[in-house]
Amino acid sequence: MIELRSDPYVLKSRTVQETELDFRLNLNLSWCRGVLFNVVAQKNSVAIVEYDAILWTDEALMFIEYKDSVAAYKNLSTRRIQQIGSFAKNIAAGLGYKAYTFVVVVNGLTEQTIRGGAVVIPLFLLGSYEPVFSSAISELEMIEKLIEKYTKSGKEEVAGDFEKLKTMIESGLS
Repeated sequence: MIELRSDPYVLKSRTVQETELDFRLNLNLSWCRGVLFNVVAQKNSVAIVEYDAILWTDEALMFIEYKDSVAAYKNLSTRRIQQIGSFAKNIAAGLGYKAYTFVVVVNGLTEQTIRGGAVVIPLFLLGSYEPVFSSAISELEMIEKLIEKYTKSGKEEVAGDFEKLKTMIESGLS
């Protein structure tokens, strides 16, 4: 059993579900350096969330929740999707990754959508899906929002200063 620790999170493997075999067959692994299947994330020894797969590169983590039917997906509340996505961000940051993404994959869904802030894709699109990552670093996320705000309001000089600050922070993280 593999166990990864980064206080306060611990990632542990769990048993394989037979309903996830189609998911594994459709998963595109060509872009990543590794994958863990069936992972339970614990915080302070309490299981808080399960991910069907976690894929990684040197810079980013991709967390995947798989639902084997549209009915199972509909039973997953928007609030729970938001929670799972938040945990993914916190885990990525805790493990030292700069970026992350959380995706829900659904067997039987006909088109890609967004729910609870997460991308939701049909199983048949998984093989060609190219992940889009977000910052796992809250400070950089805040700076992005400020850049957008000041750019929209026409205050290019202020936006430019925030761009410089962002670049300085990113270079310090490398």
